[in-house]
Amino acid sequence: MKKYFISLAAIVVGATISCKKDNDALQPPDLPAPIDDARTVLLKEVVVQSLPSPYFHFTYDSLKYVTQINFASGFSIYSVEYENKRVKKMTNFITGSSILYSYSNNHVSEINEFSASTGDKKFCYKLFYNSGNQLVQILWFEFFSNSNGELYKKSELACHTDGNLAEIDHHFRTSPGQLSLGKKEKFSNYDNKTNVDDFYLIEDFFDTYLFLPQVKLQRNNPQRQQISGTSNDYDIVYTYDYQNDLPVKRTGMVTQTGRNGGGVQPIQITHMYNYY
Repeated sequence: MKKYFISLAAIVVGATISCKKDNDALQPPDLPAPIDDARTVLLKEVVVQSLPSPYFHFTYDSLKYVTQINFASGFSIYSVEYENKRVKKMTNFITGSSILYSYSNNHVSEINEFSASTGDKKFCYKLFYNSGNQLVQILWFEFFSNSNGELYKKSELACHTDGNLAEIDHHFRTSPGQLSLGKKEKFSNYDNKTNVDDFYLIEDFFDTYLFLPQVKLQRNNPQRQQISGTSNDYDIVYTYDYQNDLPVKRTGMVTQTGRNGGGVQPIQITHMYNYY
């Protein structure tokens, strides 16, 4: 009888273990967390010396989604709408233009801008990524009457091995269908603190602002930026002040290094960051 109970116990335990293994095998694999454009750091505004102030101002809802972006003290003001926690549409309050987002493989792949008065497409922005999900190229197309769109600007990006932006090459239209390199920017000597202002490195002042919450060009803060242009070159050395590991001030010493730069004294430019 004793042997019987021992054998029965072994069968029950074995069956329990076997059942647990079977249940484990039937469990679905963990799925990656859904992509969510809500912000983790609530940046309120960026103030840049000698530029319209604030240069950027952000408004959020209670769930930490950006709902309005004010650029250059009202030069452009954008409302932001979402679908399934991703940016779906922006509207420029100043021009009335509608800016619609398209996605591929969870990346913003194309943004189309439409005129408020005619409904015609004005601009198309195409974005490309590498196998590491890093943004590597943006193409700007402009549309005219009876036009399929003309490429007028291209940005090419490269990253350091740590994921921080190393270089941007800006190509501009010189004649219909022709682009040439107009400016090259290099970033180096990154620190180990959180970056909060890498979101306006691609556009020029008069460009439509492309809000890309999932694109992180700079994880940390560069202490050096070198700019090579068609008419002059600059070398900028940055220092930062931090509170709670977030930058509150960036001071840049700008030295003109190329062509007409001889004998020109460095100038200082500051960026201030405020948070909610």
